[in-house]
Order: sequence, then structure tokens, then C-alpha cells
Amino acid sequence: MLILGPAGTGKSLLVLTFVAAAVKKGEKAALFVFDEEVGLLAERARGLGIDIIAMMDAGALQVEQIDAAELTPGELSARVRKCVEENGARTVVVDSLNGYQAAMPGENALVLHMHELLQYLNRQGATTFVTIAQHGLVGDTRTPVDVTYLADTVILLRYFETRGRLRRAISVVKKRTGAHEDTIREYSIGADGVRIGEALVSFQGMARGVRSLFGDAPELIEERH
Repeated sequence: MLILGPAGTGKSLLVLTFVAAAVKKGEKAALFVFDEEVGLLAERARGLGIDIIAMMDAGALQVEQIDAAELTPGELSARVRKCVEENGARTVVVDSLNGYQAAMPGENALVLHMHELLQYLNRQGATTFVTIAQHGLVGDTRTPVDVTYLADTVILLRYFETRGRLRRAISVVKKRTGAHEDTIREYSIGADGVRIGEALVSFQGMARGVRSLFGDAPELIEERH
């Protein structure tokens, strides 16, 4: 699963929601963090009711802080293999591909390494989450490297503005097998976790970040609770 979105849209926290669900089912998970200190990530996750430290202490979650300047792509692959083969991880997170890219000499090398790594994880029956931070915040956003074709599922996160407030939208733009919901919905991140709102049927142009309103503005998530 590939999660795309500008900085601050909640990619890491959304992924942690899936990690917490996997651990709750009794599975083990591994999290490779490039862009953020583990302590800070744990503090932010605690605000969602997700206790990373407790999962680590219980042996259900392995978290590795990765410095792209000190670790080669081959060494990262070896660590991932160890988590899967020796520790039994069935959910693997790479957060983010932007940090992974810093260890690569070029885009072609990044795609080849990701293709090899994802094929391996797929053969092992692991669920893999990869995040990518897009350049830009609102309006035109660009992805530093296109690996969407490698993913079975692609989730797109976006900012949009209405009623003088900056809000977030979520949509599934690709699912390789089977049908998927094609609506674009508002979502929020708070103390009770990630909440998904109603479909934004009054807006158009949301996916490309240039929205226009052709009906009444939708009700805010906060207005319904």
C-alpha cells in the first residue's frame, strides 16, 4: 500500500493506525523511520491513543531509526529480511520513500531496489506500507519519484480549504484486485484516532488539489460530533 500526500497530511499517523490494528490481531510489525525521531513519533502517536513504546516492549513492534547517509540500500534490505524471517514481522512500514531515496544514486536505482524489496515481502506474505511526501502543500503537488505502478493499493491524501479552514481529504485511487470505493472523503486526526467523514459530493477537482464548490459546503466532521 502506497500512501501519497503533502507534508503534514497525516501519512505516518495513518500508517500507524494500520500497524496498531495488526498488532491487536496478534501479528508482529516492523517500522523503518527515515524522516522523524522515534521519540517524537511515539509522542504524536500517543495523542491518537496508539502506544508505540508499549508495543515495542511487548515484542510486537520493531522500530528502527534509519539514517540514509549511513545505511546502504542493501543494508536496509538485509534489516527488512531479518525482521521478517527472524522476528516474524507480517506488517512492514517504510516511512518515507523520500528518506530511502536519499541513499540512492538515482531514480532508476530506487525503483529497482523497491521492486526487489516489495517482491520479496509479497512472497513472504507480508503487508507493506510505503509513504511518499509530495512537493507542495495545496494546489499543484508533485511526487519526487513515481512508484505507483509497484503498489497494489494507492491512497491519496490532500489538503483543501473551505469556510476559512484548512481540511484534509482522503481517497483510494488504485486497488489492483477487486473493486474499491471511489468517493473522496474528509478525514480528521484527533485524540480518538482517524475519523472518516462524508463524501465530498459538493466539490470537484479535489484529486488534483484545485477544488471548486458547486453545491452547499459540506458539514465539518466537528459539526457532527
